[in-house]
Amino acid sequence: MSMKSIVLFFAILMSSVSFHCFAQDPVVISEEGAQGDLDEEVDVSELTFRERLLLGGGISGLSFGNPTSIGVSPMLGYMATNTTIVGVGATYQYFGYRGFPASNLFGQRAFVRQYVPALSQLLGQSFLTAQVENFNDMSNSYASYSNPVLVGIGIGSKLGINLNIMYDLNYSETKTSPYGSAIVVQVGGFFF
Repeated sequence: MSMKSIVLFFAILMSSVSFHCFAQDPVVISEEGAQGDLDEEVDVSELTFRERLLLGGGISGLSFGNPTSIGVSPMLGYMATNTTIVGVGATYQYFGYRGFPASNLFGQRAFVRQYVPALSQLLGQSFLTAQVENFNDMSNSYASYSNPVLVGIGIGSKLGINLNIMYDLNYSETKTSPYGSAIVVQVGGFFF
């Protein structure tokens, strides 16, 4: 056996041996009022009703050009489970076509967000979302708009900024929609 073979044999042998390192015990920094590990998500069934409520809002229906559409939407959510948020909201939507009087729409919505672990592994913190909306034109009582039924995906955490991209299942070229297209983009989230 040559010297190179012996050195190679011992190099392979040494690299396959695992060494146990003795490290310092982890330092735990506790926060006043904190219960348990701060990195673990608390089971929402252990929270009070008030602690399950989420308050937020956002900007919705962004479309510029012809038509122009932009809306603001406060919302109130309830954490039903660790992965499901249900809620309600109000929406004000400005909607205008060139050459026609603009519309000032006021509406209500109900929504659900479902965090799916497999989806979150693929895209980071993300969720499936669905919502139903109803609009009334405050500037023209005779105007009629379709009621959007939106389904899509959102990216963001439970608290903080989210980006939702949804498709309006009720969108039609023949019906008047409060949005400029079947694709609806919303930016917002829960902040409290």
